[in-house]
Amino acid sequence: MAQAKKPQEEEEPGDPRSLVQFGEQARALNEQIIETLTKVGQDALQRYVDWLQAVAEEQRTLASSPQVSESQMAWFASMLKAQADFNEQFAKMVGGMPPLGQQRPS
Repeated sequence: MAQAKKPQEEEEPGDPRSLVQFGEQARALNEQIIETLTKVGQDALQRYVDWLQAVAEEQRTLASSPQVSESQMAWFASMLKAQADFNEQFAKMVGGMPPLGQQRPS
């Protein structure tokens, strides 16, 4: 009994076309992974910046409250203000960084 021949379009495991196709699929999958992780990272960074700004605002509010500024703990108010300034500047710096793999516009 004669064996039926395989159609010519069907690729065999060692066929270079199957390796190229595998490489293209792997590259496409890697690009999707990178894109997704970049979005997740940017979202996490933005949430961190927002949190730093909220902390700075709360520190400023506490530092400027009458109970703190009129008490013997004026140094505490100064420390809170300094920390708030630092957090705000740090948030601006982090928030102004270009996304990973991109350069800051000139």
